Amino acid sequence: MKVVVFGASGRVGSRVVELLLASGHEVVATVHSKNPFEKHPSLTVAELDIHDQKAVDAAIRGADAVVSTVSNWGSETGDVLTAAMRAIVPAMKKHHVMRLISLTGNAAFSPDDKPSLVQKANRAMLQRIAPKVLADGEKHMEVLRQTDLDWTVIRSPVMNTLGKEAYKLKKELSGGAATIHRQSVAQAIVDQLHDGTWLRQTPTIWRA
Repeated sequence: MKVVVFGASGRVGSRVVELLLASGHEVVATVHSKNPFEKHPSLTVAELDIHDQKAVDAAIRGADAVVSTVSNWGSETGDVLTAAMRAIVPAMKKHHVMRLISLTGNAAFSPDDKPSLVQKANRAMLQRIAPKVLADGEKHMEVLRQTDLDWTVIRSPVMNTLGKEAYKLKKELSGGAATIHRQSVAQAIVDQLHDGTWLRQTPTIWRA
């Protein structure tokens, strides 16, 4: 399988690339500037801006699936996830690529969520601290809902490198104090490329 990974130089994206290569996949890793990867016969690194439609189109041409681990933390515009989808979706349609896995935070709500008071408080806190980040996460999911692509958005709590890497995906939201191993998130993304359980859904990743 040929997989394009957007946001490949990030802490999750780089792990996704490593897992894909270890599994024998061909990978196109897109980076914004610095290339952090060693040479590999199955790896192509493409330097691009996610807002550049032509560059995104070229990266997706010939792919079997797309992964987005782009992050909006630290961005000036705060619309990175949504901008990514607005560039990626047309390119996928053009080149007849159906499978897309994207990543956002667990404070981003979906219309069918049933949040507890604690989860609502967690979202309200993020809305005060980083309103653009939260809005971007939710808006990018809405963009995907308007498509006929086979998408899955994994919603993650705070990531670290502590504890076990076992994970499970659930419909239920996790709480504000929840954490997850970064490697677990990367593994979940790779696993979903071959798993249709969560098609057109927004599961939350939990520690198993």
